[in-house]
Amino acid sequence: MPGTRKTFVARRDEAPQDRMYSPELQALMWEILRTLSQIDAEHHLRLEEVERGATEDELKEYVRRKLTAAHRARREPYLNQLEKLRQQQHRQSFGI
Repeated sequence: MPGTRKTFVARRDEAPQDRMYSPELQALMWEILRTLSQIDAEHHLRLEEVERGATEDELKEYVRRKLTAAHRARREPYLNQLEKLRQQQHRQSFGI
């Protein structure tokens, strides 16, 4: 579903004490998260520019939809890479 976000939360009582991200994977994941944060911030600024504009509401809605579609398309490869890294770490953590 397009607007749905997945949140991964490790509960302390369920996580093995010795399981940690490898430094390489952690660095890659943080870089991807930083990039996603920048993409989100830019999108937010563009939406604010649209709202401040003097154009009619119908045009604003059209531009918002186009910006949101472009935002999702821009984020998708980073989300996919992040998920691959999470799966890789999971396999390493559990010896799968």
